[in-house]
Amino acid sequence: MNLFEHIKSLLSQNEKYCKDGKLFKNVIVEDALKVEQELLSILLSDDKAIQHFFTEVGKVLVFDKIKFQKFVSNKQFLPDSYTSFKNKIGLTANEEYLTEAKEVVLSWAYKDCILEGGQSKDDQKRKEIFWNETLAPDEIDRLFDPKALSNFKKFDADSEHNVENISLEDNLIIKGNNLLTLHSLKKVYQGKIKLIYIDPPYNTGKDSFLYNDSFNHSSWLTFMKNRLMVAKDLLTNDGVIFISIDINEQAYLKVLCNEIFKRDNFVGEIIWETATDNNATQISMEHEYVLCYSKNKSNLPKWKIKSEKANIILDKYNLLKKKYKTDTVSIEKELRGWINSVKKSNEYDLSGVSHYSYVDEKGVFYPGNSANTKQGGYTFDIIHPTTKKVCNKPNFGYRWPEETFWNADKNGDVLWGKDENTIPKIKKRIDTATELLKGYFYEDNRKSTNALASLMGKKVFSNPKSINLLKKIIKFSTSENDIVLDFFAGSGSTAQALLEVNSELSSNRKFILCEQMDYVHTVTISRVQKVLNDNHFKYFELTTKNESYISQITSAVSLNELKKITDNIFNDFISVYITEEIKSNIKESINLANIQVLKSLLIEILDKNWLYVPFSEIKDETHLMDENSIKLSTNFYSQR
Repeated sequence: MNLFEHIKSLLSQNEKYCKDGKLFKNVIVEDALKVEQELLSILLSDDKAIQHFFTEVGKVLVFDKIKFQKFVSNKQFLPDSYTSFKNKIGLTANEEYLTEAKEVVLSWAYKDCILEGGQSKDDQKRKEIFWNETLAPDEIDRLFDPKALSNFKKFDADSEHNVENISLEDNLIIKGNNLLTLHSLKKVYQGKIKLIYIDPPYNTGKDSFLYNDSFNHSSWLTFMKNRLMVAKDLLTNDGVIFISIDINEQAYLKVLCNEIFKRDNFVGEIIWETATDNNATQISMEHEYVLCYSKNKSNLPKWKIKSEKANIILDKYNLLKKKYKTDTVSIEKELRGWINSVKKSNEYDLSGVSHYSYVDEKGVFYPGNSANTKQGGYTFDIIHPTTKKVCNKPNFGYRWPEETFWNADKNGDVLWGKDENTIPKIKKRIDTATELLKGYFYEDNRKSTNALASLMGKKVFSNPKSINLLKKIIKFSTSENDIVLDFFAGSGSTAQALLEVNSELSSNRKFILCEQMDYVHTVTISRVQKVLNDNHFKYFELTTKNESYISQITSAVSLNELKKITDNIFNDFISVYITEEIKSNIKESINLANIQVLKSLLIEILDKNWLYVPFSEIKDETHLMDENSIKLSTNFYSQR
């Protein structure tokens, strides 16, 4: 028996470390690092364990806990060993395939850093303690249960109202940890979301996003994996997800998405050129990426929409028509001159539509090419209306059948030559012009920041996403009654873009925004209210339990505050999940502990399964849920 099997067999004697043949790696590692007597007694009872993990100093055996930790963390020690997958390719973290690892990353998204006493705002740029935590599988019990909901409100453009009921037809803004919100939404919206757009933290270490934007690399990937896996379940069979990201994690995110959504379901990516980087050290980075994946690419239709650029030409035509009335020659001459000048000045982007420069009594058009591009086109005689002779034919025949041509002629949509020597063409009207979703988009991101500041009356958010880009994504990938989800809602750009699309197209798309930060009240809700017009949305929160304590802990600025919070935790029913030994150790060290160390300890001992009240516990009097919240939570989860 090799050493791995031997130590497994040894630890299997204790149910704390192994049950039903499954070893609890994280419990073993934790006890090793704490030098727990229970673990040491087992190891000291075995000569082979002593030989490998203890050093004799004098007459004393010293436990090498670092060596033991590395040994236990080795993939050969895991019960679901990956050694049989020698040829497998994929992202790994801690020697495990990321998509097969069971850990969960919860992000305490209160601010990039916790300010220490006397620390200035500028000092936030240095690395601080982050409230990020990775939970092992054996620590996850009720974490993903649907949560009780509370603080229901209805907002229209002018005011706030009570909520009578919840419907799938409602626009929603939800406050709470987005991973747990997604799992709550899954009970109602599984397979119902047509489009997900997210702008997650880019993992750059900057302080601009207001989420913890500086994970270690593997934690960030696990953080994203957790959310993308449940997001996939929410999508319809023809649904898609768009993810904004920059160069720091773009390549890794794409590989992760290839594993979760499958490589065949990669739809494409948009390169978004933003503001110029004038402070580059080597290469000036002037763009971001938007990755797009589908639930099932084979179910996607062709994405085409009515050309927005064509409207620019139509607007100019309508002005010229007022000036020249029925004089189509003058209208065409000035329209064509204007189009040429715009192309030179780049005042507007008319790429793909600038050939619509012809005018007749019906409007703007361009004469489509009649010729088939290879042999096998349609061959038939077309009689010229003036000369009554057969018109010349393209070498490979016409590209359209005879019926199509004569129907166009009946509608006045054929451009004839002066005689039969010119091949007739079918006029393509500008109002039929379509466009594709291009893989390149340009807009200085300062435009979005300034537009939001103008809407809100002051600067309230840095680098909100482009409304114009979001509108394009929504128009191409959704239909008139679809649901759009954004679970990194930020300032609410997705909701504003969707509402503007609804207004332009007279559609009824719905939005669901998820946001954990407190600015959901002062920024997100306020912004969406300002663009609602005759619409409304409903707001509610995941009902906090330990999440509320974590918020209090992170906000505390003195040891006295933390002492009071500690007393409240120990007097709460939730303290049954905290051992008496841990309580005693915290009480003994509370006067000696550094404030940051104490914050970290208090957050660590709180059971993360109880961050929020489970919906199944909603009627338990301990939680003090009001009748209206019970009624509306039940209403929400009963929807199908």
